[in-house]
Amino acid sequence: MLLARVPQRAPEVLIGVALDAVLYPGGTYSLPLVPQSAVPAGRIAQLWFTVALFASAVLLANGLDWVSNWTTSKATIETGHDLTTDTYEATTSLGMDYFDDRGTGDLTSVVFDDVVNTLGIVGAVKQAVSNVARVVVTFVFMALLHWQLALAVLVVPVVIGIASRLYARALEPRYERVRENVGAINASVEDAVSGIRTVKAFAGEDRERARVGDTSRDYRHSKWETIRLKVGFDVSTWGVNSVGTIAVFLLGGYWVLRGPPLVFSGALTAGTLLTFLLYTTNLFGPVKEVLVETIDTYEDSLASAKRVREVTDHPDATATDDAPDLTVTDGVVTYDDVSFTYESGDDPAVSGVSFETDPGELVGVVGPTGAGKSTLLKLLLRFYDPDSGTVAVDGQDVTSVSRSSLREAVGYVSQDPVLFDDSVRENVAYADPDPDQETVEAAAKLAGAHEFVTDLPEGYDTTVGQRGVKLSGGQRQRIAIARALYRDPAILILDEATSHVDNETELRIKESLGSLAGERTTFAVAHRLSTVRDADRILVVDDGELVAEGTHEELLDRDGVYADLWRVQVGDIESVSEAFLDRVAEATGSGRERIGEAGGEEVVR
Repeated sequence: MLLARVPQRAPEVLIGVALDAVLYPGGTYSLPLVPQSAVPAGRIAQLWFTVALFASAVLLANGLDWVSNWTTSKATIETGHDLTTDTYEATTSLGMDYFDDRGTGDLTSVVFDDVVNTLGIVGAVKQAVSNVARVVVTFVFMALLHWQLALAVLVVPVVIGIASRLYARALEPRYERVRENVGAINASVEDAVSGIRTVKAFAGEDRERARVGDTSRDYRHSKWETIRLKVGFDVSTWGVNSVGTIAVFLLGGYWVLRGPPLVFSGALTAGTLLTFLLYTTNLFGPVKEVLVETIDTYEDSLASAKRVREVTDHPDATATDDAPDLTVTDGVVTYDDVSFTYESGDDPAVSGVSFETDPGELVGVVGPTGAGKSTLLKLLLRFYDPDSGTVAVDGQDVTSVSRSSLREAVGYVSQDPVLFDDSVRENVAYADPDPDQETVEAAAKLAGAHEFVTDLPEGYDTTVGQRGVKLSGGQRQRIAIARALYRDPAILILDEATSHVDNETELRIKESLGSLAGERTTFAVAHRLSTVRDADRILVVDDGELVAEGTHEELLDRDGVYADLWRVQVGDIESVSEAFLDRVAEATGSGRERIGEAGGEEVVR
């Protein structure tokens, strides 16, 4: 591209020389960097010589530009692919705390919109290099022709350059706001589309339109600020360029007619002045493009690049998972004085929890809503790392082993399982590039899913739709359980596995819980205490603390939080403790009021 700029500037010189030496007799045919001995004698011969040089310059410039454009386009495509895959890989490496603070739509905007927009830097740099080369080569030709007039012309680019620095500083924060607002629009639309059933069920279309409209107005305002600034600077630079061209014509014309003005010296021909006037377009135009269009594109792309680098340069994304692999022998899980607080919270979600499982034990985890049950087990999966204390598997601190080996050893079923828009088989055998049908069916049978799957139109080849929308909640849950069992993990976590299923499905899961657990250590988080009634041990969590543990009967005998939760579930409200009722009233903000007495006992509502 740089080489192409030299022959591209040759035609203007050829025109000026031909004007002075060929079209008007008396002048000397002389070209910069061309030996005089190579110039033919005679005006007609010189005319053909000029045409030949003109054609050669055009062909050479076009050929070099073709190579440049082909190479740059290829590099841009390859860079775009690498940047997209690297950014997505970095996104999947981020910790759960990062996803807690960022909307899905905003992250999607980074991976796709901002990555694509970042590639504008390639075009901006290419354009900048091209235009700078044009300016430099043009100025060199001008200096070789007439160095004094070239210095006078140089004033215009210097003035525009100083102004462009101020322009770039003003433009940068405006484009950062534009990219942030693009992310906000994507997040709003993604929320509305993913929750379209809720939107329609509550007739919330107007609300969502208003919400998207608000974010779009913010984008419109921020974008208009950049456009207004750009238009103002664009007009200003055109004004400076126009004044500069007029000044060159006035100075040169006076010089040709009256001789050198002011401090200048020497002669100036009409052909040289014409060449200079032609060159001013190639000097002022590229300067404007570099300092207006290129800066605009660069700042826009830079704002996107900053958002991409927030992901790719995040400590989680740059960390290498070179820790030793976890070795599971007995599947003993140990929590030793574990505490954890979310970054967005003030109170600990888990506080001073200690316990140890037996090999192959089925452990129920129960407690009031928001007690920290799910968070407790997310520490085992290293979705988060504890602030203090140790979580260990067979004596190995989970923070000292590789995440991949840890998560291969732990099967996980969340309370709101996500299925992918693929076949049942691919969902059950997720992350296995070569799924084994027998293993898939065995996991499905163990999860109680095989029967309904075989009744689907295409059996295990049936596509379930995005997030499994073509299946019922219970069917999604059982396929999620089958997915967790497919790899035959040493440890199994069922996090509210019955929270979104009907009574029949809950009963099936409860009846198969023993076979699901098998000889593996299994944690079953449950709101419905009946699900874990037959567990080997039940952990009772309240306000992030482990307040009790034991079997179902042992916990009922202690008459604590577990006993109150059980009474509520079986409908024995009259036996619920006063402390528990006060707590519920405080949590709901309803309060309790004494309304009289009946049979000598106080009646409270």
